Amino acid sequence: MSSQLIKEAALKLFAENGYEGTSLAQIGEEIGMKKQSIYSHFTSKDDLFLAVLEDAFVVEQQHKQDYLKQHLDEPLHDFLIKTLYRYIERFQDDNRLKFWLRVSFFPPAHLYEEVMNYLYRYIDQVDSLYLKRFQRAIELNEIKKIEADTANMAFSALIDSICVELVYGGTERSEKKLQAAWQVYWAGISSVS
Repeated sequence: MSSQLIKEAALKLFAENGYEGTSLAQIGEEIGMKKQSIYSHFTSKDDLFLAVLEDAFVVEQQHKQDYLKQHLDEPLHDFLIKTLYRYIERFQDDNRLKFWLRVSFFPPAHLYEEVMNYLYRYIDQVDSLYLKRFQRAIELNEIKKIEADTANMAFSALIDSICVELVYGGTERSEKKLQAAWQVYWAGISSVS
């Protein structure tokens, strides 16, 4: 049995039950392996969790870069609203995104620093990618003459609020909040009256 299969099982269970609600025995049971056999691949539950976290960081970062590259030339309005709805769509079936969001809001207390280091690196990198699009939007007169950084940070806050609602309230509540918040956000930044 490979470490990759163990990490995939752990990802699923950590996404569903969190760190505290997942045991190595449950992970082993998920793939038909004894708990003791997991130790030949990972020294501890923390070691396995951090390996899953590292993988999630790399995959989410690459996913965001690919998504932005693919949709960068779309009109700003379409690009931004599609980005927000993409979180809701992915959250329904993507264990990696569920895991990533869950640990962002509920990191294991004793691994808080490690989780936050990954999270803040991810947020900073994603914000810098979006900032380039907002700078371009100003050049194309797609948004009012406000600072690109201000529009970017407000959009980042909008993403955060949707992600929080996904974790705490689910899809339906997230969609309602997104519809309301989007109207206010877009009216505030768009050059079209």
